[in-house]
Amino acid sequence: MKAQLAVEWARFRRAFAAAGDIGELNLEEWRLVAERDRKGLPPALSVAAIQGLLKLEKSGLRGQVIRTGEETADPTMKLVAQAQAHEVRLQDADHSEAYAVMAYQAGRRLGLDEAKAAVFGDAVAYLMTGWMQAHGDSARADKLIYEFKKAAGAPPEGGFLWSHLQSLSCRTGFKAMVEMARLMGTAVFR
Repeated sequence: MKAQLAVEWARFRRAFAAAGDIGELNLEEWRLVAERDRKGLPPALSVAAIQGLLKLEKSGLRGQVIRTGEETADPTMKLVAQAQAHEVRLQDADHSEAYAVMAYQAGRRLGLDEAKAAVFGDAVAYLMTGWMQAHGDSARADKLIYEFKKAAGAPPEGGFLWSHLQSLSCRTGFKAMVEMARLMGTAVFR
């Protein structure tokens, strides 16, 4: 499980590079729990969610990208689907729970206080997976999601893949989210 979390953290580190360096993975800072706790602060990562990530990584649930382009006669769509076949789709509750915690920890390392990092984590989890967590104020999370969309555009139909999230436009979007989260509680953030 530690190896899978290290892989996911490395992906986050690349995706948030424009906002700042989040450093190496340190699980001692995290709250790891046996049962799911999707509302407590700091956000907790359950063993069940980690097992769900591992299950998807090891399963054959890959290659169904770009609207099942591998089944099309269009050579371009087929080529794109084959190139992305090694990536896991991120639209599930386990990834959402894990990414909310990881984004919270990344936000803390980028200088956000606990409340701002919780909102940031929820917004990032929603953008990546389509599943919203409930650690912070959802209205504030919506504003952060809007900032991402202004900078990087809307998520692609069918959800993000990590290759999308590490693109220059998404890195710019994550940076805009961090900058807006820093402004929460000020007159600018209304």
